[in-house]
Amino acid sequence: MSKKYQLTNTELSILKQLELDSRTPFSKIGKKIRMSQQRVSYGVDSLIKKNILNSFYTLIDYSKLGVLNFRVYFSVSYTTEDEFKELINYLRQEPSTSWIATGGGRYDLICTFFAYNPSSFNKTLKRVMRGFPKQLENYVVLTTIVSINFGRKYILQNQNKIPEGINIGGDRKPVELGQTDLKILNLLSQNARINSVEIGNKLELTPKTIITRIKRLTKIRVIRGFKPALNVRETNNMVFLLIVRCHNVVQEEKDRLINYLKLHPNVVNVVKTLGGWDLEIQIEVNSWYEYRKIVIEIRQKFKSLIHELESIPIYKAYHKINYFPGFLLEK
Repeated sequence: MSKKYQLTNTELSILKQLELDSRTPFSKIGKKIRMSQQRVSYGVDSLIKKNILNSFYTLIDYSKLGVLNFRVYFSVSYTTEDEFKELINYLRQEPSTSWIATGGGRYDLICTFFAYNPSSFNKTLKRVMRGFPKQLENYVVLTTIVSINFGRKYILQNQNKIPEGINIGGDRKPVELGQTDLKILNLLSQNARINSVEIGNKLELTPKTIITRIKRLTKIRVIRGFKPALNVRETNNMVFLLIVRCHNVVQEEKDRLINYLKLHPNVVNVVKTLGGWDLEIQIEVNSWYEYRKIVIEIRQKFKSLIHELESIPIYKAYHKINYFPGFLLEK
């Protein structure tokens, strides 16, 4: 087993700022952490070369675009690693997919899909399965109710204020957006740091127009934030999904659990689901022991709420992360 990379203080300082807002210019980041713009740029490039920093993504509230999100847990049957890579590459190119991760235990592959409705999702899922009939025999489907991004609070320690969780999905009233705004969202979803000049060149618009439109999309809460996609397993951390099945108890108890998770430094994301279980909690830790301690604590504090827990180790969390439904541009 190869030795994991230990982040330097300089790298941690840069990651803190990127975790707060990955679209912040390097010059501003440099002023906040007392480094030159060149040093910040070099630090980011170094993290990318070390495969610690995968990409930058934009948190887009898909519910504002009139779209639903479905989560599929696959048990994959395959004979070679090349066949598995072929499946992942196919899913990455699929415009409906949002998040693709590989895991262990009962589920080898976790994939989320955007769709207008359950019927259109079913058609997409069946099409994917027809392409890989031998590999994709068993799966579980859930509907995403809402996803709450808490960020990596363990990286943000010693900040004056830990950011509030960012809600994506839920019961939102869709907004009407033109093709220009959709194209801007598409470009930002692929790279949250793409600058307004480059976007303007691609869309034949002025940078000022792009900046104005991004500000508006943020104001109406279509854009909710900009985040780094980190390969934390390349450092001293591990990633788990903790699946929670709840008893039918009062809402206040569920709210108490969410508030507890909001403050926990190792809880990065929580997804409320409809289907085989009720919650998915993304936890990042530096050891199995630390993870087990967190799970025991959650079980003890919320024993009246929790019916059953199941853990899924995540080996690679970001084969794809994109919050824009690509099929919106295919109309």
